[in-house]
Amino acid sequence: MIVVYDSLTGNTKKAAEKLGMKTKKINSYENDDDEKVFLMTRSQGFGEVPITTLEFLNKYSKRVVGVAVSGNKNWGKNFGKAGRIIESKYNIPLVCIFEGIGFDQEIKKIKDFLLRSI
Repeated sequence: MIVVYDSLTGNTKKAAEKLGMKTKKINSYENDDDEKVFLMTRSQGFGEVPITTLEFLNKYSKRVVGVAVSGNKNWGKNFGKAGRIIESKYNIPLVCIFEGIGFDQEIKKIKDFLLRSI
């Protein structure tokens, strides 16, 4: 299992690294085996999925076992909206919407999911 992250400000990268697993930036992931992937991404604009994440999902969505999305609660109903879009469009479980680099309980929730998915 590898954690692939899409990070603009570095928050999603830091959250991914807190999981203690192998990580790779989304635009440098290229793999032709059947490796399972956990995706950590972000919302942009008014909750849209970043183009880099869409490009990744269009190529590798069958490998993605779950997704976690960073955001800012100041965005109200659009907080983590990209995760709900990904879950609906690609049928990938939305494990967690987290703020900033992730609070301890959010990181634990993701780790617990990953342990069940290995």
